Amino acid sequence: MTRLDAAWVPEIAAVLLTGLGKFLLADWLGLDLAFIVAAGLFWAGFVARRTRADPCAWTAWGFTTHNLRRALVRLWPFAALAVVASVAYGMLSGRLLLHWHMALIFLLYPVWGIVQQFIVVALIAGNFKRHGRIPDSVVVLLTALVFAAVHIPSLPLIGVSFVMALITTTVYFRVRNLLALGLFHGWVATLVYFFVLGQDPWIEVVSTWSRALDPSR
Repeated sequence: MTRLDAAWVPEIAAVLLTGLGKFLLADWLGLDLAFIVAAGLFWAGFVARRTRADPCAWTAWGFTTHNLRRALVRLWPFAALAVVASVAYGMLSGRLLLHWHMALIFLLYPVWGIVQQFIVVALIAGNFKRHGRIPDSVVVLLTALVFAAVHIPSLPLIGVSFVMALITTTVYFRVRNLLALGLFHGWVATLVYFFVLGQDPWIEVVSTWSRALDPSR
């Protein structure tokens, strides 16, 4: 048994802690940026500590450029479909939002996307696959349900998250590359926020953070 296999309990505990932090900071207190920063730093430290103890963990999880092109080739049809569907929905619903902030989110969101995909496909799905006795198709479905549940109560985000996890978990089981999944996650999420929800995440996060720092505003 490798160190990576032996560490599934602390991995799942860390996932649960992150989920609790999301509901407390982001959902209850509305401090989305605080949660994103805290979760990002926590998982960066987690990965750094684990890879010092087991250098093979980095590659085993999928933090590598190996197979990056293969993963992107598998993902691009879904990305193209997401573009078409998001633009069409935005135009029909009148929620299509075009702003230069979109370019900024396109650059930044994939970083958060990599963190989320690491949690979802490498830790949740990966541990289901390694330590369970259920078919891969059931693992993919369970992972998608978990990821969708995290986005309660927003129905659009629940639906998008469910479909995204179905796609990324399936691709991960075939081509283990978290960088490609993070790019896909970040870009699709950007489309959903601007074209489906009609929201600018940059403005919302910054304004919420400003109110938290200055309650009189």
